[in-house]
Amino acid sequence: MNTFTLIQITDTHLSRERPEFSGNFEIAAKLIRKVKPDVVVHTGDIAVEATARSDDLLFGKEAMDSLDAPYYAIPGNHDVGDNPSDHGYMPPKPITDALVQTYEDHFGPDHWVIDQAGWRLIGLNAQLFSSGLAREQQQLDWLVETLASADARPVAVFCHKPLLRDAIHEPVDVPYRYVPLVNRGPLVAAMDAADVRLFACGHVHQARDHWRGNTRHVWCPATAFTLPDDVQPRVGDKRCGLVSYRFSPKGVEVDMQFPAAMHHPEADVLRKVYAI
Repeated sequence: MNTFTLIQITDTHLSRERPEFSGNFEIAAKLIRKVKPDVVVHTGDIAVEATARSDDLLFGKEAMDSLDAPYYAIPGNHDVGDNPSDHGYMPPKPITDALVQTYEDHFGPDHWVIDQAGWRLIGLNAQLFSSGLAREQQQLDWLVETLASADARPVAVFCHKPLLRDAIHEPVDVPYRYVPLVNRGPLVAAMDAADVRLFACGHVHQARDHWRGNTRHVWCPATAFTLPDDVQPRVGDKRCGLVSYRFSPKGVEVDMQFPAAMHHPEADVLRKVYAI
């Protein structure tokens, strides 16, 4: 296959019990059904709060199955719990083996690899970083081997959380927003041993497209909602949307899309769902 088309969606925050964000997902789903990409990748926070309601994940799976397209997913903090991070941050709902297992029962492995169009595409479970779970080291060992065996193919990494804001070693403004500083060294060392040209993420509910060296960092806009500036500092573009990619042996084309029909829930809706 000379080209491979992929649509990334993220932060859909789906729930049968809390359907406030389902409308935007349906807009994304309609676009996906029309475009018919080779694969869809969901980069996490499929559910409103699977740590409280396991049915949120089941509802999310039903929604993803409705796309009529092959898909891969990786978990976010609202799917399997969050990881400890910088400055001693401890999440109120930490990741557990049981939550990861429930996720995998619905969506399959929490990390994976696809080889297409001369590329190696890798999905990572960002919530394992600094978790102390045995799965954390297992995933790192797998990643090192998977990158080392890329055989000079360009690599794209999909991860729920951004690797960084602007630099590997930087003051951290919000400790739970990015890959923890302590985990960046091993991760970057593994990536630098391969030709990683793309690092695609979600989580921030802001769209951004920037470079670190030869790696393009794409923050996919959230499908569900954006956050007011008084709740979350603005780093990128606060609009709802998705990202289309076309991979080929020559490179990757990136098209960030913001469907006009997607609405941006007001703060009172977010407070109702998440008590922000």
